[in-house]
Amino acid sequence: MKTVITVKAFQALQTTSALCKAANVSRGQLRLYEEDGLITPHSRTEAGYRQYGTDTLDRLKVIKNLKELGFTLAEIALLLSDRDQGALDETAIQRLAAQALKKIDERMAALQVIRGYVAPVAVGDMSVLQDEDCNFVFEFMTALSAGETRRRA
Repeated sequence: MKTVITVKAFQALQTTSALCKAANVSRGQLRLYEEDGLITPHSRTEAGYRQYGTDTLDRLKVIKNLKELGFTLAEIALLLSDRDQGALDETAIQRLAAQALKKIDERMAALQVIRGYVAPVAVGDMSVLQDEDCNFVFEFMTALSAGETRRRA
């Protein structure tokens, strides 16, 4: 059975390429989100190419924001599923939010430690590079330097 798509709806559909560009995601990410049930193509062309509805871009933005907060794809799938069904489990959302907050706090603490080593180097104090505990700073700065050299070449 063929799906009939109106001209207006057809014009609103986006190709994989256009959607990836608009959402700033790779084709691989898009396929992964599709495999995990986070997004679904609206339809396919006769040649089998996926076409996505305009709401998919908004959904991708939500997925990216939730990932930035530290949610896993499985947790995001649960949240989106609940939202799609119109029944939000407030207790589950509160638990997930608490877990995300813990991850954010841990990330911020780790970044503060790294900042403590990188900040002196940024203002010319190289003595921190002699500390055995901060070999990663030297390696980090060397990697940055090597990457900059390659870009100039």
